[in-house]
Amino acid sequence: MTASLSTDVTENLKQTASRQPLGARVGIPPRRVAMNLEDTRSKHWYADDAFLTAYWSAFSVLLPEGEQFFVRAVKHYRDQITDEDLKAGIAGFIGQEALHTQGHQVLNAYIENHKLPAERLEKQLRFLLDTVGKIHPRLNLAATICLEHFTALLGEQLLAEQDHHDAINTDVRPLWMWHALEETEHKAVAWDVYQQTGGSYAVRVATMGLTTVILGAVMAYATASILQADGKLFDVRNNARGFLSLFGRQGRMTRLLPKFLDFFKPGFHPNDHDTNALVAEWRERLFGVDGEISHLVKGAKSLH
Repeated sequence: MTASLSTDVTENLKQTASRQPLGARVGIPPRRVAMNLEDTRSKHWYADDAFLTAYWSAFSVLLPEGEQFFVRAVKHYRDQITDEDLKAGIAGFIGQEALHTQGHQVLNAYIENHKLPAERLEKQLRFLLDTVGKIHPRLNLAATICLEHFTALLGEQLLAEQDHHDAINTDVRPLWMWHALEETEHKAVAWDVYQQTGGSYAVRVATMGLTTVILGAVMAYATASILQADGKLFDVRNNARGFLSLFGRQGRMTRLLPKFLDFFKPGFHPNDHDTNALVAEWRERLFGVDGEISHLVKGAKSLH
């Protein structure tokens, strides 16, 4: 499954070197981070917990196909964009997403190697997205801005909450921190493409309602499938504890609700959530001189 890339992803990866200068000009540089999970000791790589690892593994399994969907949706409207900064942002967005796909395929191969159903789930999502993608390009782009809103909030939270990123196994953590930073960097690109190509408020909010329901169902199914394969589906006590840590009154996902609901404000823009200081901090922490994962970056002189 992860040994081969789709033709679209391969082409996007080939073009990443040319996109790096364009994207870097507007703060969205594609960074090629080499991932190696051979030293990871436990399949329960998040907090050594079966439920939470299954949840975040499900998210990782959905990302390669999801991010290819995002790129196709944005590329469809690229030729309609005249703003030079947004053109550069699109170049950076495509490069970053292509490299995220590649990175998560490494983690998904690791998940599959532990006899968990990453490959099957990825194929099922591919069928779903291929079916949805045939409806209308405008809806594809609307769905993309909805899902990018989710990923931007998740990325910001992962960067901001130390207990969250500390819970990730040290071998796996570089992938998630790199991804979180770049989701935060490019969070407004698809949104601006949608706005500049005539996207409406009504379509945006209606699509968010439907997207939220579908994403919730897909995540529940994928998490349950991984737990079942792991023999942990009926570990009621631990699963309930993990679920409450995410969706309970003070759960990690529950705390995102106010910012999630901002999406429904007519005048909302992703940059209304000011993450400039957070991005600057983590660019330096990850990719600055002696950055935590700067040694993993290939083929770039300065990417922070």
